[in-house]
Amino acid sequence: MNPLVSVLMPCYNSARTLPMALASLLAQTYEDWECVLVDDGSTDHPERVVEAAADPRIRYIRLERNMGGGFARQVTLEEARGELIAFLDADDWMYPWRLARQVEVMLAHPDLAVLSSGMAIVDAEGHLVGTRGSAPGETIYFARLRQLAPPPLAFAPSILRRGAALKAGFDESFRVVQDADFLLRILLKERYGILPEILYVYTEYQTVTLSKILRQGSFVRRMFWKHRTSFPAASVLRIGESFVKSGVHLLAFATGQKDRLIRRRSRTPTEVQQMEFESARSAVLRAGEAVFGAEVLGMNQGQIMAAG
Repeated sequence: MNPLVSVLMPCYNSARTLPMALASLLAQTYEDWECVLVDDGSTDHPERVVEAAADPRIRYIRLERNMGGGFARQVTLEEARGELIAFLDADDWMYPWRLARQVEVMLAHPDLAVLSSGMAIVDAEGHLVGTRGSAPGETIYFARLRQLAPPPLAFAPSILRRGAALKAGFDESFRVVQDADFLLRILLKERYGILPEILYVYTEYQTVTLSKILRQGSFVRRMFWKHRTSFPAASVLRIGESFVKSGVHLLAFATGQKDRLIRRRSRTPTEVQQMEFESARSAVLRAGEAVFGAEVLGMNQGQIMAAG
């Protein structure tokens, strides 16, 4: 019997991008999933998108006011019923074979608590502009985190054992960076793996602002400060590095080098990665058109025809 995968999706004013996210879920070749979608006090009516999807595997839960990322993610986790826990943000989407591939590896390696993969990075128009987070080479990378450091894997494309996820939990006081804080506490205790392939599409460029980056930096420092008892020297070092990084971002924004700095985070996609991205996008667009229609997905007829 296949394990149930709970796909956790916090949502805040993302009704415009939500159809693509849900389309990628409906397009999954692995069908034993549920989606716990928590509306964090949105004002753009994401429930209408959920109603249009008309799939009983999607459970919609509304918070009456915006509580922040940490609180919303913790609600999704507490409501999850699956043996495995995956994530999908409402402004991202995933390859149709993501869950099937990750479940296969988790079943083959019962000692793994966390399994991540590479991400395709897209701009505001949905164009592939980079890749990030995949393991080097062509095999799965297995490791343990021995020292205090930023999580060495991407949160968004990760899948976890239910027990490890519930034991860690999300810090509800963290309105941002709750994902890295959650992962770090797990990785310091558990074995993890990283797949060499890309399975997740992350929308970055439209969300990057200086205020957001600086706010994230302050929470990163809070994250490392939590570990000052177990890692006294390392926590001070990581906090110092975070201050330096914030300074670099300030300089980049002041000198017009923001986009260049952001691009340095990613690698240039290979021809094979570009082809896989287009294949995945085509399958997701077809699934989305069948459920939501082209207009809701924000596509014109030419894009749909190209996707076919």
